[in-house]
Amino acid sequence: MTQPVVYVDLDGTLSPSDVLIESCLMLLKQQAWMVFPMLWWALRGGWYFKQQVASRVNPNLEFLPIDAQVLDRLNQLKAAGHTLVLASASVARDVQKVAARLGIFDRVLASQTHNLKGRAKLQAIEADAAGRPFFYFGDAAVDLPIWKASAHAFAVNPSRAVVLKARASGIELHEIRSRASRLRAAAKAMRLQQWAKNALLFLPLIAAHNRSMELWVSMFWGFVAFGLVASATYIWNDLMDLNADRQHPRKRHRPMASGALPVVQALPLMMALGLGGFAMSAWLVGVAFTAVLLIYTVLTLLYTFVFKRTAFVDVLLLAVLYTVRVIAGGVATGIDLSSWLLAISLFVFLSLALVKRCAELEFLQLEGAQPQGRGYRMSDLSYLVSMGISSGFVAVLVLALYVDSQNGSMLYKTPEYLWGICPLFLYWLMRIWIMTSRKEMMDDPVHFAIHDRISWGFLLAVAVLVALARWA
Repeated sequence: MTQPVVYVDLDGTLSPSDVLIESCLMLLKQQAWMVFPMLWWALRGGWYFKQQVASRVNPNLEFLPIDAQVLDRLNQLKAAGHTLVLASASVARDVQKVAARLGIFDRVLASQTHNLKGRAKLQAIEADAAGRPFFYFGDAAVDLPIWKASAHAFAVNPSRAVVLKARASGIELHEIRSRASRLRAAAKAMRLQQWAKNALLFLPLIAAHNRSMELWVSMFWGFVAFGLVASATYIWNDLMDLNADRQHPRKRHRPMASGALPVVQALPLMMALGLGGFAMSAWLVGVAFTAVLLIYTVLTLLYTFVFKRTAFVDVLLLAVLYTVRVIAGGVATGIDLSSWLLAISLFVFLSLALVKRCAELEFLQLEGAQPQGRGYRMSDLSYLVSMGISSGFVAVLVLALYVDSQNGSMLYKTPEYLWGICPLFLYWLMRIWIMTSRKEMMDDPVHFAIHDRISWGFLLAVAVLVALARWA
């Protein structure tokens, strides 16, 4: 007896990602202004939209994430004698790439002259099956008519709404669910540990020795708002770097690159975080703070679209983004920021941005890989290290000049205690850089500092010295 033919959807089923959405992201990364014609294409229908996008980008699907559980089940069915057909609404060119990569499919059904979706896909499947029974692997409500006509309906990570609609239609779904937690993947994509950078918002209050509870509470809401918007920009940055991240030895495990958080879920999460952050900022902190937050967002987008691949400009912009947080804290609290504070901040954060780049290159060198999507070469590493160390030492020099200045004498009762910060700061910076050269540094120095006992000891010692300088 002939085994039923097995038809498998691609987007959201065989792969947790979506080829069309990834192609749109590629197009936006190449030319951000294309968002406007894309809106016009969408109004003219799904097939027209796909044709226009496909004519402008040719996605690399060699590293497209594949659901391991679905692939295992398909290999079992293949071994049992079933014919496997990759049936997708994506354009035929892209579906053929995935089929050729996996090598288990006997043929392909895909969009060639019209959008092969829903009932159109069902008609194509019935014509291909030629009266034989068939199995179908799908994931969404649009697959309901195909499931209803199939002999065996497989649903990959279906939503609760899809399951309820299937039951109401009398369809028995055999669910295949990912073992990974989507909630945990979303939290990881938000990079909550990076919210520690937003502690810089409190720096103007600390430097001015301001103990106004109202300002501290306002700044707390600013901290949360900044975190939400920053998380939205991190997600967008990862979406723009999907292909490069998938080829990176470590970044390929990021939620969107690995498929743990599908792009169809990452996009609404990003929008919710961004809108929520701006709403909180405007309502609870103020218009001026929200304006600085908007500037931060624009600079971040410029970094993602333009300057991330430009050597040296990228690290300078990262240093500016750190410093913008300090400026936002000053704007929100009405505290005038001294040029000393801004100068120290800029040089320190430039040094840390260079640590990040050098650590990335050191890791790639260790893995025998080459930089992807950056403006640097392996031969640049020694120069970047020199620049980073110099920037850190300049920051300490500016701090020393501040301690010896009239400003230090006016704000502190015994400013001599502040001299103790200089050797501590030098030690911390030298340690950071020697660990980077030894390939012991993760590519993010902030993440390292959060989990490093010596860094916490350094902060505690600085706090003690500042307290002594203030009141001793």
